[in-house]
Amino acid sequence: MRRIHLKLFYLRTRVRREPQGVTAKILGVRPATMSHLEQGRSLPTLPMLMALCKHYDVSPTYLLDDSRPIEPQTRDRYTERNALLSRGDWLEVPEVATVKTADGMLLCPVMSGARFFDASAQAQRMTCQSKTDAERLEQNLVGAEQRRDRELEELLSKELMGQRKPRHGKRVRPVSGRLSASELAAEA
Repeated sequence: MRRIHLKLFYLRTRVRREPQGVTAKILGVRPATMSHLEQGRSLPTLPMLMALCKHYDVSPTYLLDDSRPIEPQTRDRYTERNALLSRGDWLEVPEVATVKTADGMLLCPVMSGARFFDASAQAQRMTCQSKTDAERLEQNLVGAEQRRDRELEELLSKELMGQRKPRHGKRVRPVSGRLSASELAAEA
C-alpha cells in the first residue's frame, strides 16, 4: 500500500480531472482529508476506500496492490468486478466468434455481457437445448447464488450475535448504600 497515494492522485488529476475540493465534497469529507490521502500521510478507512473505488471506478485490489501499475487497466474497473473470468471458468461465445491461429489454437473475444460459467454450471449449460433454456439456467444460477449469499449472511450474523457477551442490568443499591458480605461476593 506504499503507492495508494500516487494512485489516488493520478485518478483525481489525470482520469477525473477534478480539483481536490470537488472530490472531497462529492465524497463528503474535508479537503484536508483528501490532501492527507494523496500525500501518503494517512490511509483510507474501509468505508472511505469503498467510496473512493466507486467514485473513481476502480477495484479495491487496484488501489491496495502495489504490484499493479498506477494507470488502471480494464480489469481494474469497479463496475466490472463481477464480470471477471478466472481459471476454470467457461466463456460462452457464438461459434463464429472464434478465430483459429496458425498453430491451431482458438482465440475468442471477451465481449461485454458474455455469460461465463464455472465447471459445474458449464456441465449444466451443455445440456441446454435452446437459448430460452440457457437464459433460464442463468436465472436459476444467479438466484441460487443470491440465496446462498443470504443464507451465509444470516448464519454469520447469528454466529456474531452468539459471540456477544450478555449485558447485565445495573444493580440497584440498597438505600443505605452498603452491600452485605454476600452481595459483595456476588459482585466480585
